[in-house]
Amino acid sequence: MFSIRKSLKTLAKGQLCFLIMTFILLTNVSHWHDPLVSWILILMFVQPGIFLLAFVDGFRTKKTVEIEPEERGNVFSFKGFLKSLWFLVPLLLFFTLVTWYADFDGGIPFPSGILAVFLMVNCSLSFLSFIMPSYVLTIYAANAYDKSKTAWSEGFRYIAIYFCGLNGEIQNLLSRFPFYVQRPITLLLCIWYFLVLGGIINMFGL
Repeated sequence: MFSIRKSLKTLAKGQLCFLIMTFILLTNVSHWHDPLVSWILILMFVQPGIFLLAFVDGFRTKKTVEIEPEERGNVFSFKGFLKSLWFLVPLLLFFTLVTWYADFDGGIPFPSGILAVFLMVNCSLSFLSFIMPSYVLTIYAANAYDKSKTAWSEGFRYIAIYFCGLNGEIQNLLSRFPFYVQRPITLLLCIWYFLVLGGIINMFGL
């Protein structure tokens, strides 16, 4: 059976993520070099990817997802986020410097540089998910939904959410589908990450 309501809900989430990505890129509009071609590339690949995931998520299957809602628990809190900053801030600062000085003429500025790193990491994890999806999903869940509240666990929680969350949630969605559905879509998404990243890199003239 197909649930239009569930499909539309996933579509809305996807469009929200796209708006956040657009807002991040707009913060560095003064550094754009070839915006028209870049936005054509981004729109050509982002929107079909969102519609594909929304369409797939609308199908009901007998198999359930690997990470059920009740297994996640209430592990997120403002206090926990503050604890995570000891690990999150230095890492984001490091990636900011790496992307900013990636080219002698200037790389990708903050916060667009962090978005580029986000896509790089998710692209790599998507490729790994093509080979061993359950392993990647287990590692993501173990860090993002760890029940402990130590500074160490909170640090890894928000790193996992930020850098691995998109691939993790997509793989969780695909985990209720058979091999012949899951693997081709994972491969398509791996290519999708790479092409969207290419559009962003082109936008900043690298």
